[in-house]
Amino acid sequence: MKKVLLVLFAVLIAALVIAEPEYAVEDYNGVPGGTLFLGTTSGPKTLNPYWAQETSSTDIIGWYSDSLFRADNKGMPNVPALATKWWFSEDGKTVYFQIRKDVKWSDGEPFTVDDVYFTFTKVALVDGMTANGPGGAMDANDQLPTVEIVDDYTISFTWSVPNVWGFKWVGYSDILPKHALEEAVDNGTFSETWTVADLDKIVGMGPFLPVEYTEGVRVVLERNPNYYRVDKNGNKLPYLDKIVYLIVPDLNTELLKFEAGEIDIYGPTAENFPRIAEQAEEKGWTVGVGGPALGSNFIAFNWVNKDPVKREWFRNDHFRRAFVYMLDRQSIIDTLYNGLGSPLYGPVSPSSGFYNPEIEKFGYKYSIVRARLELKKAGFSWNPDGTCVDKDGNPVEFDLTTNVGNNVREAIGNKVVDAAKKLGIKVNFTPMQFNSLVQKLLGPDYDAVIIGLTGSVDPGSGWNVWRLDGGLHFWNYSPELRPDTVTEDIWYAPDWEKRVDEIFRLQTSAVDPQERYNLFAEFQMICAEHQPLIYTMNQNYLYAHKKIIHLANPEPNPAAGTLWKGWAIWKEAE
Repeated sequence: MKKVLLVLFAVLIAALVIAEPEYAVEDYNGVPGGTLFLGTTSGPKTLNPYWAQETSSTDIIGWYSDSLFRADNKGMPNVPALATKWWFSEDGKTVYFQIRKDVKWSDGEPFTVDDVYFTFTKVALVDGMTANGPGGAMDANDQLPTVEIVDDYTISFTWSVPNVWGFKWVGYSDILPKHALEEAVDNGTFSETWTVADLDKIVGMGPFLPVEYTEGVRVVLERNPNYYRVDKNGNKLPYLDKIVYLIVPDLNTELLKFEAGEIDIYGPTAENFPRIAEQAEEKGWTVGVGGPALGSNFIAFNWVNKDPVKREWFRNDHFRRAFVYMLDRQSIIDTLYNGLGSPLYGPVSPSSGFYNPEIEKFGYKYSIVRARLELKKAGFSWNPDGTCVDKDGNPVEFDLTTNVGNNVREAIGNKVVDAAKKLGIKVNFTPMQFNSLVQKLLGPDYDAVIIGLTGSVDPGSGWNVWRLDGGLHFWNYSPELRPDTVTEDIWYAPDWEKRVDEIFRLQTSAVDPQERYNLFAEFQMICAEHQPLIYTMNQNYLYAHKKIIHLANPEPNPAAGTLWKGWAIWKEAE
């Protein structure tokens, strides 16, 4: 009997050892507790990871949702997350992910390989189940991967050819809880699930969970007690108890709240950076300057505008080049950016290793004379009173918008209005609320818009913008993507735009880094020549925070900002 009991005890001990959670150990030595206060100009529109298309939503989602891996502070996919390791088959067509063992969702349910399989086979790789579609996972043959469960802790993705970007796309995709969302997926209500009114239903694997949203006031997140990371001392992460986003009407209000001590971390504009730097020592702030931002601001014209006259203008290369020349970028950099920025004439930031300096040979310097010449090449002329008209005598007038409260974009808009006036063009500039702007952009229901994209080190992340079937190809949506607003008879894609689409398909299987660089170098040259989007300028990455805030990233940069590895940020008591 004693022997039987000893055997049972040994089995029980073995079971306990096997069930030990596979935590990720972080090399940090912080102090638990405290609330981090941040600022934002917009609250979330949705909290569904696969239907969010605006940063006001994705910023919040990023705290509670998690992926198979994350980016390091250079923007490379090297940080294990829900997967502990990954490897490729010998032919490069299959990637295997080994998931973390015996960790739990925020509601206490086990995280399993079935969650990963469910995410991709029922949502991420299924047409119509996400806002942007599965195009980013397609290989050069337009094939999606075959997904297979190898064993209890391993899942594989197999393409018809090696797929470099597909691997990253899969690895960065948000993993969903099968037990919480399977019913919504099966009954066709997934797109309406996890709205801003569904906070109590949200289940995550990230470090924080949203617990309160008061429109126009704040968003509150609390630490996930089941988070799978610990520090080197064995303390459960995250360190912080709460994160509170204060929703402010504009960037000026956010600045005032930082100065008043109500916000802990702040991303200064170049306009107010000298003001922040001057107060830093007295107020106990840390301030810094990084390289040019990876994101961008640009002017987009709607090529599928419901007005056929405007469609013809906006599709004309010379018309768009005129706006490249008429925008005095350096003036904005000097006055609004205090010299902390650089002109941008293409879709890739100089901070990216994929930047092609050859685009600078186009020499798009500010010149009203060159802008006028481009308009002449496009068939425009001027009436005796100076009004610019097209070849049919239509005066050139259109509406321009951006998101209200963004000082830089509003300044760009005012510059466009003034420059266009010198050329006899009337631009009606009216900023609007950000979420309303996004809806018009996605409609599409606009003439011209000043907007931006966050960007990344790897241009491949822009597949959804640059492929013809991309969910954010907003300047020239196809009838397949927008059947209600874009008909076959008004849609047109020039050969060069089709080549850009082809490049974004080819780059997925370009295993050789030089080949991939060459493809993106060509892409940048095409964009610089034809200017599908009128790029403006890049501000340097600027940051400021209270010295009592200890960042996980001591030197924030365009690839990894102040909130990188937010689970390891900690705050001294004030």
